[in-house]
Amino acid sequence: MNPLLKKFTALVFLFLLVTPLILFAQTPEIKLALIGFENMDEDDEHDYLTALITAVIREDLSNTEGIILLERGLMNKVLKEQQLQISGLFDDSDAVEAGKLLGSDYLAGGGYIVMDTEVLVDVTLISVETGEVVSFSSRGNSEDIIHMSAEKLARNLTGRRHMYRTEDSDRPIIKETLMPPGKLKLFSPLIDARIYLDDEFYGYTVGDNRVPIEIELQPGMHTVETDLGSNFGVIIEPEILFEKWKKEFRIVSGKTVVLEDPTRHFNEGLYRLHNIVYESETFYTSEIAPYNTQHDFSFTDRNGVPIEGSLTIYFEPTEDNSLSAQVQFFYDYQREVYTIECEPGNSLEFEKTLGFTDLEIELNCRYSNRMSASWSLSRNDVYQGMHREQPDY
Repeated sequence: MNPLLKKFTALVFLFLLVTPLILFAQTPEIKLALIGFENMDEDDEHDYLTALITAVIREDLSNTEGIILLERGLMNKVLKEQQLQISGLFDDSDAVEAGKLLGSDYLAGGGYIVMDTEVLVDVTLISVETGEVVSFSSRGNSEDIIHMSAEKLARNLTGRRHMYRTEDSDRPIIKETLMPPGKLKLFSPLIDARIYLDDEFYGYTVGDNRVPIEIELQPGMHTVETDLGSNFGVIIEPEILFEKWKKEFRIVSGKTVVLEDPTRHFNEGLYRLHNIVYESETFYTSEIAPYNTQHDFSFTDRNGVPIEGSLTIYFEPTEDNSLSAQVQFFYDYQREVYTIECEPGNSLEFEKTLGFTDLEIELNCRYSNRMSASWSLSRNDVYQGMHREQPDY
């Protein structure tokens, strides 16, 4: 290799090796005295936010490259020797001199005020060298606003964007017990049912499901329960258990939660679960025509097993007043076929149990001018009155 070219290549390599070190060495480290944040409200019940805001901002900035946070104990010691206090330092005209005593490049601090459900955080940043003052604020009801304040501080100090907010930082920072109340609107069709709030008796329902019972509640988790005796409540499926309706809900300050009481007489719900199909048809001798009907059904049995099936019936009436029915019954992959015939002047009842279902068909040919048929399909593992068999209800 040419000696000149070799020498030039070595110089270029050395330049590339040393330049980042020079640039890194030239990156300034900013010393920041984080004074703290004061409650600017007359009410001292929000004083706890002073420590929270200061701690979160200190944590964010302590992990930021290029920023050195002065230790609070050291700051107190230096200022004490000069008969100064950190508290109220931003109100003092000697703030810049205090910064010089601390050996900091900047002083940062501020105050906050709680407004209903939100917190306004004001931040002041003072340059010790120039005395320049920069102020900005963030407003909201979650920890995000503190991280936003730290992001603004870091950008003013380093000139770079920083992100301290996370998915978990949207949690509220105002204690729920200190926030304005919210409201529960309870709609219930029950007449004179007892209402319990947080397991304590509150009052009675009025029996009009169009008019809500309105209750003011403090923010946080609550429970509401209604009680109209042992025949009323909710049915737990698929096991078919019985219990009183009780609902846990969260109240947010200034917001309304709307709940509808699902409590009903147990037999009303059991009737709905028990009956799968119930239909009837009349055939007149003056208008003889066959009739076909099909019903698909599905339910989950009390063991949690899904059941599917179908019932198809083909009715064929005749002019001599007889009626036949061709039945095809599918139940959970089982198939059965039946033929039922009713002679003139007679009636016929047909019953069949397949799995957890009972099929009943009745044919009536006793009248000279018409024939009729009725059919029902019902569950045999659910029936009215079974709530009285549950010992612990």
